[in-house]
Amino acid sequence: MMIKELEVKDLHTVAEWLYRMNEQDHHYVAWLASDPNEIFEQIWTLTQFHEPLAYVAWDQNEIIGFLGILPFFEEKLCRLLGPFSSSSHEQVIEGLWDKASLTIQLHFNFVKVACFESNTQLVDFAERHSFDLYNVEKTLAVHKSMYEPSTQKSESIVNIQHEDLPGLDRLHPDAAYYTTGEMLKLSKEHGNHLWGYQTDGDIAGYIYFETIIPDYEGEICFVNVKSGERGTGIGSALIEHALQYAFHALNLDVVTISVRVQNEDAENLYKYYGFRDVNTIHAYQKEIQKQPLRNTFH
Repeated sequence: MMIKELEVKDLHTVAEWLYRMNEQDHHYVAWLASDPNEIFEQIWTLTQFHEPLAYVAWDQNEIIGFLGILPFFEEKLCRLLGPFSSSSHEQVIEGLWDKASLTIQLHFNFVKVACFESNTQLVDFAERHSFDLYNVEKTLAVHKSMYEPSTQKSESIVNIQHEDLPGLDRLHPDAAYYTTGEMLKLSKEHGNHLWGYQTDGDIAGYIYFETIIPDYEGEICFVNVKSGERGTGIGSALIEHALQYAFHALNLDVVTISVRVQNEDAENLYKYYGFRDVNTIHAYQKEIQKQPLRNTFH
């Protein structure tokens, strides 16, 4: 086995390998794109930094492992794309981690990784290295054939604009993987939408929707309602609006959503609209303990 930094000449080969791996539940890792072309762009970005942010494990000319570091330098946080391994799992994964941890130690205070529960090799890796399990979420899905649209329409649902950001900030979770600014920017891309529920000129709730695979799959990434307005139908109206748009305007076949396992009220609401359990995602994080620099001068 040989582990090397990801090289530009190998991007297409690695992107196709990652696409095939991440399609399998027992290899699935969160934050990796769904489309081979998007994966190519995602890992190409990792080759544009001065520091090495992606490693590939090779057995002669065959890829057997990959680990990428998705950086957020200002927050001193990174998310792992992997580690993936198709053979000799622990040896490959540990070799990739040994390489990546040098960069992580230098530049980040926290590292996160998330995967399906069935990805036992990554779950074992996280436990071996004392990552903390900070969240467990179910992924639910509803198919177009199972969805029964309502005849009611809400006049209170609007497209979120830049001037709505202060109100959105008050509703959006601090630890979310997108900031409000990132959501607004991403919502301008084709197939993505950020809607708000407006009451008396204020945003009382919002929903952010992304197209994951054009003409096939979308995801409701966030839906949040002001604490004093919960139970008044705002969340239901937003979900109904997003599903109607996804299935009829975008002509998608399936929409997914994630919910914390403890949030039974939200899960029951989603199941009312036909969502059913698909997978369980485990999210881990680790605080990096900085090693003291050795003084080589005497």
